[in-house]
Amino acid sequence: MSKLNHNDLHRQFLGAVASNTTQPAAAAVSTDPRRTIQAIQSGVVAKAAVNELNRALSFANAVGQNFAAVLPTLGEQTRIEVVAALACAASSKDRRSIMEHPQCPPEVEAIVEAYDAAKAEASDARKAERAAEREAKERAKFEELRRKFEVSKATIDNTAAAE
Repeated sequence: MSKLNHNDLHRQFLGAVASNTTQPAAAAVSTDPRRTIQAIQSGVVAKAAVNELNRALSFANAVGQNFAAVLPTLGEQTRIEVVAALACAASSKDRRSIMEHPQCPPEVEAIVEAYDAAKAEASDARKAERAAEREAKERAKFEELRRKFEVSKATIDNTAAAE
């Protein structure tokens, strides 16, 4: 299992605190701004965040240590789905380690390739959408400048004709 990035876990925790007020750290953040500032200054929120981060790291460490022992006991389809999900979520280095492991079912490779293809297709669609938006903005700017130029040219022509 890959080493967890503390910053990512911290960001995930802060995002969870912002979206879920039932967590213990969120209880320290009040609707009263003065109480929230006091909680932050006293370190209550930071301590709760560190505790949640430590719990998440402990969980990940325990899962990582026991996963290799549990994997052979899983059913074939479950093992394929679990390993494929892990491979899809992993970085390229970790994915290579997962795919080369002797307990990795051969069907996982096809699932990961399909996942990568779908991800690339979605990325291409987003790029095309952004390019179309940029082109529309550029076209709008061009039209605005053209109208301004035509108006200013018409006023110059009118003043020249009036003289």
